[in-house]
Amino acid sequence: MMSPQESQSQDHIADLLPAYLNRTLDLQSTGRVQKHLLVCEACQQELFTWEALRDATQVATAAAPLPSANVLSQVWATIDTPVQRHATGWEFLKGLVLHCWLVFRRQIPIIHKSIWIATPLVLLFGCGLVLFATIQSPTSVHKIEIALALFTTVSSAAGVAFIYGAENDPALELTLSTPTSMRIVMFSRLLLVVGYNFMLSALASAIIALAHGGSIWEIMQLWLGPMLLLSSITLTLSLMIGSWLALLAALILEVTQGFLFGFERNIALLQLSQPDVWQTNPTMLFLAVLFIVFAVLYAPRQPRLPN
Repeated sequence: MMSPQESQSQDHIADLLPAYLNRTLDLQSTGRVQKHLLVCEACQQELFTWEALRDATQVATAAAPLPSANVLSQVWATIDTPVQRHATGWEFLKGLVLHCWLVFRRQIPIIHKSIWIATPLVLLFGCGLVLFATIQSPTSVHKIEIALALFTTVSSAAGVAFIYGAENDPALELTLSTPTSMRIVMFSRLLLVVGYNFMLSALASAIIALAHGGSIWEIMQLWLGPMLLLSSITLTLSLMIGSWLALLAALILEVTQGFLFGFERNIALLQLSQPDVWQTNPTMLFLAVLFIVFAVLYAPRQPRLPN
């Protein structure tokens, strides 16, 4: 387009051409432009450029579909909407539950794969031990069920020991960059690991009960309470002294509940030292909940990354 210096020095009418093209000039100015265009080739080229721009704009506008009246109404309704009201208690609760569910579900791929693999291997070993003992000595089934309870309890505690801490969380940096509290993340992982161990242990108990005609609950009663209590103790200790020391303490605590009973047909049998205490009961469940609450409150909201 023509520069301002050129327009002023040669008395061109380039600055009037857009208005002339849009037919918004008054009659006097329109006549002046028309007379000038008859003798000025530069202004004719300038007018041609403005016409080309107008035609291109019209083509682009015609190619784009116009929004429907309904869309325009929705847009204006959104613009005219007053300040959004505060969410009700029910809406807040729904949002909180949805947020917790999303956090819970996202922990599955983050938890170390060895935790998912170790539990079924331990239970397969325990079930195999039960079947082998039954073949060798049908009267020793109850003793081997106690051994199975010890295995399931320890496997759950071992998994819980490694759900918290920078060394156990490859996505800790991403977790800390979100507003989600680390306490919620830790509690979600606790539910996942303990729930996973519970389902596999219940399945193993059902198989043993069906194979030998016993009661599923009688077998589950041997490991359900101890599993919850030992897992909660291990979680608390892992926050205070580290994962490996917490696991060692859990193993020592579990071993003290059983001792070598003797040998029967070359099979080592275990017996609970305190059978009335170390099984599912209200006191044990209460202590498990107490340790879990303490661990959640003891954990920092947003721990810092290690240097």
